[in-house]
Amino acid sequence: MFGIFKKKKAKTYNWKAEHTRLWESLVPSAGQADTLQGELIRIAGKLTDQAFRNGNMNWDAEHEKMWRFVGRHLDDPDTFSEEERRLIRDKIEEIIRDYESPDVSGDGCCYYIISERVVDWCMAHPTPIPHQKDPTLIR
Repeated sequence: MFGIFKKKKAKTYNWKAEHTRLWESLVPSAGQADTLQGELIRIAGKLTDQAFRNGNMNWDAEHEKMWRFVGRHLDDPDTFSEEERRLIRDKIEEIIRDYESPDVSGDGCCYYIISERVVDWCMAHPTPIPHQKDPTLIR
């Protein structure tokens, strides 16, 4: 009966420190990243900052588009369990639904959960994956 649950390995890294390291090495000073890893870090970092710094005051359709991009790429059964993927989907929807009153409570909030999962995905995929830039994306 208990065999249906996967045993989670303890992380060997601090996701916040890794986010900073990945940002510094993969995110350009302007524009989209060249790698998928960099683009996921860029979006999660930039949009989480927007929520925390100004309450998503500049929210527009591009924000939703970028969060959905993150959600699509994190919906990865090779990296996350079905339970984790469901949590990711729920938190992406929460971010989009509640953009006018974002939960910026810190650890455990939807922005931190997604940012941590982005780092987890990047750590599981260390080989750079080319990112095809979206010419319609201004941010």
